[in-house]
Amino acid sequence: MRAALFQRSPLCAECKRQGRVTAATQRDHIIPLAEGGADDETNEQALCDLCHDAKSATESKRGRWQKGQGGSKV
Repeated sequence: MRAALFQRSPLCAECKRQGRVTAATQRDHIIPLAEGGADDETNEQALCDLCHDAKSATESKRGRWQKGQGGSKV
């Protein structure tokens, strides 16, 4: 799946959105599997290491917040 993604999308999707050109190195789930995202090409994007790390950190913080709030957002 990773090789097919990079063949279709060799550049980081987030960098492209911000006007940068960076090679993709990570297969990322747009909606994390832990939040109900599918493990297929409808829910994947190619990211560089920096963008993937930033997105993962945000998701981790969100997960910790939800656990502390009983899993609900207010």
